[in-house]
Amino acid sequence: MTYKILYIDDQDTSSRQKDLENIGFEVITHKPTNNFKEIEVKVRNGINALILDYKLTEGKGEQACFDAPTVAQFVRTLHVKDALDIPIVLMSNQAVFTNSYKKDFTSQDLFDFTITKQEFTANNEVFGTKLESFINAYYKIKTDKNLLLSLGLKKDTILHSRVALSIGKVQKNIYKVSTLIYEDIISSIGLVIGEEVLAARLGITINTSGWDIVLESLKKSKYIGVFSDIKNRWWMDKVNTWWKEKISDDIPIRRLNAEERVELIKSKLKIKDLIVAKKTEQSKSTSFWTICKFSKEPIDPFDGVELLKDYLPWQEKEYLSIDSALLNHDEYKNQISKIDKKAIRDLAKKLNKDG
Repeated sequence: MTYKILYIDDQDTSSRQKDLENIGFEVITHKPTNNFKEIEVKVRNGINALILDYKLTEGKGEQACFDAPTVAQFVRTLHVKDALDIPIVLMSNQAVFTNSYKKDFTSQDLFDFTITKQEFTANNEVFGTKLESFINAYYKIKTDKNLLLSLGLKKDTILHSRVALSIGKVQKNIYKVSTLIYEDIISSIGLVIGEEVLAARLGITINTSGWDIVLESLKKSKYIGVFSDIKNRWWMDKVNTWWKEKISDDIPIRRLNAEERVELIKSKLKIKDLIVAKKTEQSKSTSFWTICKFSKEPIDPFDGVELLKDYLPWQEKEYLSIDSALLNHDEYKNQISKIDKKAIRDLAKKLNKDG
């Protein structure tokens, strides 16, 4: 099926239009004016997604007096009123993009995701795959009318009570359900986990020769809901069930260190070649349970520096390894407590002195 995209930009769109068409989309372009009716007509004629440049007031000829957020808000209002729900993507120049900028417009219920024109040009096929995933997710959420089905679960599955409460508040808004699933459930550590966290919790180095055998054994734990084509995830509850049924029914995985976990897995699954994950230089424990937010290396939370943010009840905390914290990454400096900052500074002084 060929998806139809409405692309609104006040500058020349021929290059990006061609790129979008080359990856399989039908593209309708629109030069913005102050007549919102023109946009409404094109939306109502049937499109699968909307792509907006941020600045819409700098083109030649008749100029619009509004930018992308205003258009997005207008189209979102149409969707709420007439169930014309579609993904909306913000695509603009690098200069206006910052993490806070992206977060701001996501929090305003405007855009499903953002991308720079430079990022799109560099890898438009990845963008196309992601956009198709969002289009398909919108359709499935709208068709299923049941969060559990959209998550690839059975109707009688019991989820975290706060998830059910959150869904109850937004279930009639496809955009908000999609955002809750993508941003708050499958892009965080908690109900589901990514491959790096899965490997850390099993104590295994990813991509060793026996890793595929482990993943095959875990296939019933795999997340198969919306966005599973772009987010490789596993249900942690099902991983625990797998551990109990296939590896050990009396020793919880959390109680063992990495080497002990790997030895049990090798024995039970008859795998010879599995490499035990290594701790970072400044870590002490190999009882890994998470990964460093920056380096993605496995760490025990007790060896990590907690990142301060607003976590939802079903989300687990995120950490930097001490090694990464010592590098003073600016993007995380406002997420570290004063006590941890002081401890890191003291450790850095000690290491410099000893070195």
